[in-house]
Amino acid sequence: MDIYEKLGEALNVNLTDDYRGRPSLEIGTWNTADGYELHVMTNDAQHLDWEYDGYYYEPSFENVIDRIKETAENESYDGDPATVWLADFEQYLPEGEVQDYLEQLNEDLLEKITIKEENN
Repeated sequence: MDIYEKLGEALNVNLTDDYRGRPSLEIGTWNTADGYELHVMTNDAQHLDWEYDGYYYEPSFENVIDRIKETAENESYDGDPATVWLADFEQYLPEGEVQDYLEQLNEDLLEKITIKEENN
């Protein structure tokens, strides 16, 4: 299992760069008519909310993770994970930052388990 599969499992999403169907969340770049590149994170590419979905600068790792978590909470049905399409994994979810994030999740989980055991 690679790092992105582990992240997908931890967040209850299917992370993919294979664009098929209609993903629950799209993360990538769009080019404007006047040649600018915009970063977009949207749940509906047909009805983009420019104030919420468009970014002039690349969104931070934390913003990307927060949006993925939000989508997972709102778009997962019957336990099926939401599908998140990324144009470029390394650009939006750098491997080193994903590793650090997963390690922090594990530490937080161990801390909760320890606290629970101490209270029982």
